[in-house]
Amino acid sequence: MRILVPYLATHGLRPFHRFFPDMLWRVDAQARTAYLTFDDGPTTECTRPLLDILAEYNAQATHFLLGHHAEQHPDLVDAIVSAGHRVGNHTYRHPDPWSTPQEELARELHRTTEILEDLVHAPVRALRPPYGHPTGFLREWCATQNQRMVMWDVMPGDYLQTATAERVSSFVINHIRPGSVIVLHDNPICEDVTPQALDTILDTLTARGWQFDAL
Repeated sequence: MRILVPYLATHGLRPFHRFFPDMLWRVDAQARTAYLTFDDGPTTECTRPLLDILAEYNAQATHFLLGHHAEQHPDLVDAIVSAGHRVGNHTYRHPDPWSTPQEELARELHRTTEILEDLVHAPVRALRPPYGHPTGFLREWCATQNQRMVMWDVMPGDYLQTATAERVSSFVINHIRPGSVIVLHDNPICEDVTPQALDTILDTLTARGWQFDAL
């Protein structure tokens, strides 16, 4: 069943994009431009390898960071921003919005915003909900705080136990479309999958004329 998750999380959600215009699923684009995003960083296991690969292909990305990871690794946050990438809010400790009280969730979001803005000296304008679980409260919070909730158009499932670099890269290559927002992960679970997959994705798609920008 897990092998079906990427298909369900990608194609199963695409019909619903139009019902949530305040949430960014895909950028309106005609050219071969797509948007890589990485959740859960920064981490000592994955962040620098991912940055090295992105730099090799002159690709930009958006990194949705956890507040407590950013606190622990300010040097990695600086490396992300110095490389020209953007950062977004992924809460402080990754609670599930579907089961977390609103007050607690608000504290997580505000705390992470403050941490990231102190580190990057710029406003944080993007948020991705943990587990990709949006709520009405999160949508209202984003509207009042001027942070766009970013979801995805392509979900290859690099965090799954069944994931391999070949499966992840093949899924992205076969399902990308102009303006796609692609979600990958920067965490220890993915360290043997995501960097290798990213290298294949960028090697294959840049050769086909694709460019990768930050949101």
